[in-house]
Amino acid sequence: MLDLTQLIIRTRLILLSICWVGSISNIVLGEKAEIFVNFCVVCFIAFVFLTLPKLRKSSFMILSILGAVGWLLLDHFPSSSEWMAAGRYSLVFCALIPTMALVRATASVMPSVQKTQEALARLPSSASIGGIQLAAHFFGGVLNMGVFPVLSAAIPKNSHEVRRQASAEAALRGMVTSAAWSPFFIAFAVGQAFTGNLDSWIAISIGIVTAILFSAVSLPLTNRSFSRFQLITSLACLKPVLLRLTLVLFAVLAVALLFNFTALSAVILVMPLLVISQVVRNSGVAKNVLRMTRVSMTETADDIIIISMAMLIGYLATKTGALAFFVSSIYSGNITGWFALIVTPLVMMLVSIIGIHPVISGTALLGIFSGGAVEAHPALLMQAHLIGWGAGTMPSVVSLSVITCAKLFNVSSLKLSFGQNLWISFVYALVGGILLSLLNCFL
Repeated sequence: MLDLTQLIIRTRLILLSICWVGSISNIVLGEKAEIFVNFCVVCFIAFVFLTLPKLRKSSFMILSILGAVGWLLLDHFPSSSEWMAAGRYSLVFCALIPTMALVRATASVMPSVQKTQEALARLPSSASIGGIQLAAHFFGGVLNMGVFPVLSAAIPKNSHEVRRQASAEAALRGMVTSAAWSPFFIAFAVGQAFTGNLDSWIAISIGIVTAILFSAVSLPLTNRSFSRFQLITSLACLKPVLLRLTLVLFAVLAVALLFNFTALSAVILVMPLLVISQVVRNSGVAKNVLRMTRVSMTETADDIIIISMAMLIGYLATKTGALAFFVSSIYSGNITGWFALIVTPLVMMLVSIIGIHPVISGTALLGIFSGGAVEAHPALLMQAHLIGWGAGTMPSVVSLSVITCAKLFNVSSLKLSFGQNLWISFVYALVGGILLSLLNCFL
């Protein structure tokens, strides 16, 4: 007989699964599935109430700040129809995070990923830091935080604390900066809510250049012995997975462009199909994939609620006109482009140090600067937000990325936040914003 705790866990899992199906129905069928999607919104509300008693303290803090932001931005209490519309809009995140959990679980059992793991473990210590950062960047573009268990397993358990610390910093650096170009991050989904589809894809193109520049500068700075030979050796470790990752990105891009879907919708529709094809080819891994996905869906409940709450507030503030009124009450003229492009990543990074998650600062800043209020190209503003997300996640003690990375590499989360990544994240945000503002002069 199940005890009450296990019953609640299973009920939450069922409710979240229903919401996952509802989100897919909303993407594919739209208004034709409105009745079912509304039912899924009610299921999500039930999921939230069952999850609240189990939230982490940091999650409560983030939700409290989000609630305060919503109270400041909204000029009236939303009607039931407005709440339901916002719920349907936010429901997509009940599919995105479980989808990424499914992808991470599948990647962990893929032979190509395991070959890369083994190759990284064989790297000499002088080259392993650079190799880990590059691997985290490529893997992180698709797996997000799922890259940490893959890479931490490549570090010998008896490694010295200094090597574990440097490896953890490199893994975190590589993963979070892939947000500049990857459509698989929550950051992209948040940004696309304020930017058109075309501008979002342009932002990703710019993000590829951003990522190349960051890697070219940060690799030699963080590892003085890093050489061209070590770079080639590190890239060779990625050979088993490079083609697969490229095909995944092109599949998502193709579906988004062919069917005029957002990147978020394309990820939710394409990735489960790719996972199914992988599992069919290796049927023996199906049980492990389902088990790991189920565990991950349980553990990421906090993130689902936080992201959904942020987008709920952003949707209501935008659709009701409250945000536009709020901005006009502060400043009625046009905001200069260089100011917005520099302030967005820099503020997102700085406030993250005091515990304000990029999902809060990013939503607020994009809400203020988007919609024609700024003399900046929307794609550049989107890229500024993506840079800010990476720069803000890198040193934030409340970031799940930092907490997870520290735990898996067996290092202190405080040392990980306030080590060399602190000044790197500041420079990344500042220089990234300055370069975007210069580019804006030519657009």
